[in-house]
Amino acid sequence: MAVRKEWTEWHLTPRGWERGATRVHGRGNDWAAEPEDRVASWVYSEVETSAGLRRHSEPTWNNKVLAQVNELLTQFGPCPEKL
Repeated sequence: MAVRKEWTEWHLTPRGWERGATRVHGRGNDWAAEPEDRVASWVYSEVETSAGLRRHSEPTWNNKVLAQVNELLTQFGPCPEKL
């Protein structure tokens, strides 16, 4: 059973990575609209259990124009690993 589960949604845009919705332990979800010009979205999460801390990021959406997604990933790097 999770002792703490937090996550942040990150959107890749032509301006770089932009923070989206978040979940903070003890405060719940804070929803935010996705930028209209996003090309992809990832979720970075941290789950703490009695067994330790697990950090994970995964893609959740992309605009299907993989050349554009790859170009921006090259320019701005991978999804931020921070809440």
